[in-house]
Amino acid sequence: MGITRPHFRAALFSLAAVAALLALLVGCGGGGSNAGSTQSSTSSSGSTASGGGPQAVTIKEYTFKPASITVAKGTTVDFTNEDSTAHTATSTESGAFESGAIQPGKTGSITLKKAGTFTYYCAFHPFMKGTIVVE
Repeated sequence: MGITRPHFRAALFSLAAVAALLALLVGCGGGGSNAGSTQSSTSSSGSTASGGGPQAVTIKEYTFKPASITVAKGTTVDFTNEDSTAHTATSTESGAFESGAIQPGKTGSITLKKAGTFTYYCAFHPFMKGTIVVE
């Protein structure tokens, strides 16, 4: 007994849906521009205390940890990607900051030059969100 045409179509549709979901979760690379901030990629991370030194955010299990930080104006924030797919740290305010693609095991950095409260997300996984308060 072979597979019928309706069952074949259903199986093909299910396979296509799974492939689309995987493509969405994996994301693909791409950079961005930074107006009002600077970016770089390194392999180190800073501390998590607020102040003038580098600050660290870990990207793990499709979340930014911690989800909210407070830093001084001029602070560099390092985003270390501990997931198996690329992520970004992209401000919801146009031009505020954009880390570019941060590959697995790498760190992307931004320097925040103006005060304010900035929400950000991963351009590849928009459900990932965080906040940086710059004083």
